[in-house]
Amino acid sequence: MKKIPVYFLLFVISILLSLTVSAQKRLTTVGIQIKPIFPVSFLGTGTQTTIQNNVHFDLTLKSGFSAGMLIRKGISDLVGIETGINYIKRNYKFNITEGNNVTSSGYRIIGYEIPLSFLVYIRLGEQLFMNAAMGASADMYASNVEAFGDNYHVLSVRNHVFQPAIIANLGCEWRTEKKGFFYLGASFHRPFNYEFVSRIRYERTPISEEFYNTISGSYLTADFRYYFHEEPKKGK
Repeated sequence: MKKIPVYFLLFVISILLSLTVSAQKRLTTVGIQIKPIFPVSFLGTGTQTTIQNNVHFDLTLKSGFSAGMLIRKGISDLVGIETGINYIKRNYKFNITEGNNVTSSGYRIIGYEIPLSFLVYIRLGEQLFMNAAMGASADMYASNVEAFGDNYHVLSVRNHVFQPAIIANLGCEWRTEKKGFFYLGASFHRPFNYEFVSRIRYERTPISEEFYNTISGSYLTADFRYYFHEEPKKGK
């Protein structure tokens, strides 16, 4: 039996606790966000290793960030919906190791994301709320990436221009009366399929070595958001 993902359990728990929920119904807010990216091995965002004929190719997500805008709409007193558009940049480092010889370099992958999430709110205090969200994202990558040197050539080709991914988020926000909402949380982004496939050509004596690996594209972020103040619309 497969293990149930942690982020899915958090989402279910949030729904079960929704009796204490207090969302702002009929409120539409616009926000901005920045999300530093962190590699975490147990979530599948750590180093990826390929070994062929005693040549090791290690690809590591070193850093990156995502930034963009959000639009949130309160559907009811329990749930809301959120979408937007994000710019994302991820920096990768690779090592090619053959015995005591190590060749290192790196490249960056730039893309765009259009997420759509459903949110559940839990009221923790007068102005403090926790929310959990889960949804999907359409990821787009504008081009392939390439790196080369004296004895290597790495070409990473995107799997598709547009690719779907699952997203999950958990965080807290402080809602002021007139100065908007301040949010701190974390998100996990996991594509349904690998995003890039890399061809690695390594020149060795007396022949060259050519092998392949895939880039999963999963990542974890810390989320910093600000939602502009809006007056809720009155119902008829």
